[in-house]
Amino acid sequence: MNIRYTSIALAVAATLAQNVWAADASVKPSGFGLVSADGQNSINLTGVVQFDARSLETGLNYVNDKDAGSGADNFEIRRARLGFNGTVFNNIDYEILTNLVGSNANLIHRAYINYGHDSNAQIRVGRFKQPFSLEEQTSANAIDFQERSYGNQLVASQRLGAMIHGAPTKGFTYALSIYQDGFNEVSNTENIGALGVGRVTLNLAELRDIKDTVLHFGVGYDKGSYQTAPATTTDTGKISEGQTRGTILAFRSEDRGVANVYRAQISGDYISPTYGGIANNAANVSKELKGLELALATGGFKYQTEYFDSAYSAKAVNYDYVNGANKGDATLNITAKTNYHEFIYNLTGESWAQSYKNGAFTSVKPKSNFGGGGTGAWQLAWRVSTYKVGEPASTTETGSGTSKTYTNTFNSYTASGKVNSSRGENASTATTNTIGVNWILNPNARVIFNYAETKFGNKVTYLSTTPADVGFTSKERVASVRTQLNF
Repeated sequence: MNIRYTSIALAVAATLAQNVWAADASVKPSGFGLVSADGQNSINLTGVVQFDARSLETGLNYVNDKDAGSGADNFEIRRARLGFNGTVFNNIDYEILTNLVGSNANLIHRAYINYGHDSNAQIRVGRFKQPFSLEEQTSANAIDFQERSYGNQLVASQRLGAMIHGAPTKGFTYALSIYQDGFNEVSNTENIGALGVGRVTLNLAELRDIKDTVLHFGVGYDKGSYQTAPATTTDTGKISEGQTRGTILAFRSEDRGVANVYRAQISGDYISPTYGGIANNAANVSKELKGLELALATGGFKYQTEYFDSAYSAKAVNYDYVNGANKGDATLNITAKTNYHEFIYNLTGESWAQSYKNGAFTSVKPKSNFGGGGTGAWQLAWRVSTYKVGEPASTTETGSGTSKTYTNTFNSYTASGKVNSSRGENASTATTNTIGVNWILNPNARVIFNYAETKFGNKVTYLSTTPADVGFTSKERVASVRTQLNF
C-alpha cells in the first residue's frame, strides 16, 4: 500500500513539474530538483534512509511468545522517508514527506503549506512539526545522537494544525500553533480536543554580533485536551481480557532497547474478553507541558541542555458491558519531569555557529568531504538524560454513591483483580548515559556509534508477557551503530 501511494505522489510531482516549468528551466546546482526559468518556482526531491544495528544486554530472559514491540531488534530500518518540497511564486513554500517504515498506518509523515510573504509573520497549515524543544526542531538527519532524549518522548512532534511564526529581528524567533492530537476522531462526541503550543528563542550571540558563538535560550509551553481510546491487550501470550486501558504516559529506554520502561494507564470500559478490543467510551486527557532550553557553543564545542515538566489529568467512563453495570468514572493524575545535559566537540574544527539558524541547529558540514584526500567531520559526544514520574498514592473510581481506592503498584503486570483498575508499571525513574562518536562523511552521509547504559529506579520487565518467563532487570546496556544517507 505504501509503495502504491508513493508512486502516485511521485507521478503527481512529475506532472506538476511538466506543467509548471518551461522548456528553458534549469536544474538545481546541488541536490535533486528543478527551478523555473523565472526563478519563482522550485521542486526538490528529498529523502532519508537510516539503518541501525545494535547489541543489547538487558538481563531479561529470552521468550518465544512476546510482543515484538517489547524489545529492540538487532537490525532495524529506523527511518525510510521520501518526499518533495519547494516554492511557488517565490514566497509560498510546501512539503510532502512520506513515512515508509514503522507501525504507523498513516503514510503521510508531514504535509504543509507555508505562506511566507512576510518573514516576520508567516502562516503554516497542514501536518507539521509543532514548535517545542530544541531537540525536536533539530532534524532527525542532524541530531547529535542516534535518538533524542527522554524529554522528547513527551513532545507532540508532527500534528495537524495551523501556526504563525517568524523571526522579526536578528537572533529572535517565535511560533504559536493550535493543533489536534491524532489524524482522526476517536469518538462520536464531536470533541476531538484542541491543544495550543508556543516557543520563543533568543540567540544573544547573534543579537550582539559575537562571532563564531551561539548563546541560545528558549522556552516552550504546550497545553490543551485530547481523547484516547482504551483497548484490551493484543498480546497472544495471555488469556484474552475484557478490561480496557488507555496509555496516558510511557517511556522507552533512550537507545530503543526495552519498550515501556515506564507506563501509566487509565482503566476504561469492561467489554467481552477479546484481543485488541476498543472501549465504547473514550478517555478525556488534559495536558500541560513546559520546557526550557539552553545551548552554549564556541568554535567546535557545544553544550546543550533542556528541562521538561509535564502534568496529565485523565478521566474515563467505566461501564461494564458484560454485566450491564455502570462502574463510574476512573481518574488519573500524573506528572513527569525530564532533563538532559550533553557535550559535543567537533574534532575536525567545524564551527557550531555555522550550523545554527532560526532557533535550531542544522547539519554540520565537513571542512573536507571524505574521499579524494578528505577526512569528513568527526565528533565526540556525551549525554546524561533522566526522567522522573510522580504518581498519585492511589487511583480513585467513584460509582453508585460509593468510593473505591485501588493502589498503583510498580512492577505490577497483572491488574489488582478488580474490574476498572488503572495502573502504573515498571520504573518511575531512570538515568541514561550515552557516549557517541559521529563520522560525517559529507553533507549527505554519516555514521553514528553510540554506547548507552541505563539504570532504572525500579526493576523493569517486558509488559507483554508474564514476569516469571522474562524476569526483571535494573539496568540495560546498548551498543549501536547507524548508517545514514539523506538528500
